[in-house]
Amino acid sequence: MATAPAAKGFTRRDHLRDIEKKTQAKWKENNPFEATPLYDEEGNPKPKYMVTFPYPYMNGRLHLGHGFSLTKAEFTTR
Repeated sequence: MATAPAAKGFTRRDHLRDIEKKTQAKWKENNPFEATPLYDEEGNPKPKYMVTFPYPYMNGRLHLGHGFSLTKAEFTTR
């Protein structure tokens, strides 16, 4: 009769959780994901502008339309 294998330790999981806690504390302190508003010459905040670009599917070939859509989004935002 076979016995059940011994339970594995949780050292790897605990190590990953420690890394997660340290990283979250660092993010909370530095706010790296908060955007700073852009200002014009008079010091007024510029209006927000967002552009989305649909990435091409991997099952087809790239064509000039993909480049056209991407460059339109790039030039509009800049």
